[in-house]
Amino acid sequence: MIGQVRMPFVALTCLCLSLGCNRGQTSSDLPVRAQAGIFFGGQVQNRSEWPLVLDGARQTQGFRLEFKQPLREPAQVTWEIIRPAIPAKRHSSSSANPASSSATVTVPAGTERFDQLIPFSDSDRPGEWKLRVSVNGANVLSKPITVVAKPSSISDDL
Repeated sequence: MIGQVRMPFVALTCLCLSLGCNRGQTSSDLPVRAQAGIFFGGQVQNRSEWPLVLDGARQTQGFRLEFKQPLREPAQVTWEIIRPAIPAKRHSSSSANPASSSATVTVPAGTERFDQLIPFSDSDRPGEWKLRVSVNGANVLSKPITVVAKPSSISDDL
């Protein structure tokens, strides 16, 4: 009899405690799943190492946001990429600073999935990159990416 009375009391106590907790919102609480990597066959290979392939027909890379529910209203998606610095020339008085680029886009209401391609350019170099993505000002992805020289198995004459 005591066990039967205790069980609802314990459940009610746990419910009250969980409702009374004032947790800060973390990226895992946001209604979005974020991945960054190589796009392949409609999927994102969630990778932290990206080969430096300039030809977008051979490789595309970027990030994907999957919203748990279609957006009820438009959302601001902002991303920033910090690339390694290009070494300063020997006789230059300037120091090498990391290259940074950022962009913001409005994702329309009703969107369930948002893909953003991040193309490589001729000036990009291998090294440690950093990618940060936020939705409506809340960080949903912060990921180091190692950009590596194009693998020898990818031929330019294909």
